[in-house]
Amino acid sequence: MALNNKTRVCKPIDIAKLLLTLLAIAGAPGRGQCQISLAGKASPTPPNPDQPTQVSLGFYLLNLGKINQTEETFDIAGLMTTSWRDPRLAFDPQKTGENVRRYAAGQIWVPELTIVNAAGLQRQSLIQLSVRPDGTVKRVEYLAVTVSSDFNFRKFPFDSQSAMIIWEPLSFEVQPLTLTSDPTAEGISQDSYVSLSEWEILNVHSTIGERKAGSQSIPRATFELTLKRHSGFYLFKILLPLSLISIISWTAFWLNPSTSFTSQLNLGITSILAAIMFNLTVTNSLPRVPYTTSMDAFIAACYIFFFISLLAIIYVQVLINNQHTDRANRLIRRFRWLFPSLFIIVQGLSFTGFLSI
Repeated sequence: MALNNKTRVCKPIDIAKLLLTLLAIAGAPGRGQCQISLAGKASPTPPNPDQPTQVSLGFYLLNLGKINQTEETFDIAGLMTTSWRDPRLAFDPQKTGENVRRYAAGQIWVPELTIVNAAGLQRQSLIQLSVRPDGTVKRVEYLAVTVSSDFNFRKFPFDSQSAMIIWEPLSFEVQPLTLTSDPTAEGISQDSYVSLSEWEILNVHSTIGERKAGSQSIPRATFELTLKRHSGFYLFKILLPLSLISIISWTAFWLNPSTSFTSQLNLGITSILAAIMFNLTVTNSLPRVPYTTSMDAFIAACYIFFFISLLAIIYVQVLINNQHTDRANRLIRRFRWLFPSLFIIVQGLSFTGFLSI
């Protein structure tokens, strides 16, 4: 049986129409997809070529990490919010049907700000980049960085510190800016993990200033944290044990110098060795700074009293050996109250002097 099937040959014009139809279907946006308009896309140049762009800056602290007392650095994490006005991005919400337009990184011009006192690489993640109908741009970034600050540990361990984060434009010549603070974007999280166990955050505020660089004035924004140290650890782990070792060394004055010289000498030497071993143990807990702190003065005074106590014991024994027993007994009785009294006076004056700086 013969087959009467007809074979249809596609003409070139039919193939071209088919390809155009497929391309149109693939390029058309599906339902729920966003269409990006290039009409509102700005060039990578500042919005105001004739005058500096005014940028508002705010920082919200999410977490205060480790404070390194040796390197004088601290770790912070928070949200940095910047806003400015770019008339080129303004749009009519009645025509577009949207009140806010959102952009991805690199689509529009943004001010480049950097933390000038950063001690390591800054980790930044864009959270929001949106534009209002009047062209007001708002950028929110998550920021985590290790920052260096000028700490003053002279009052340690009864000190308070100011931890500062300083922002400046990355290239002031290319993109001149003026900075203002944004109080609505500033603050600190009230979560329990924000503060460290050793520190209490007393206050947070921002200031706007400038830095002279030759003939130019570069704007800078400073976010400052006021921190107060919890001194309980150092009171009970360092000050109290050293004070008790000092008291133990003075018990040598209550022994009979005529019959217990060896015991007195052993007690004085043992106290010095105990203090040295204790100091080596707690050295890592003390800030390593080139100047003297209140804690350094306390420890030094303890060593001085240990040494003088030992000399006093030897001097009393010399008097006894030279047949001046009565004078030796009078001195040993005076030393019983003289050394504790002088210790309290010296340490009190030392702490008062350092805390008044």
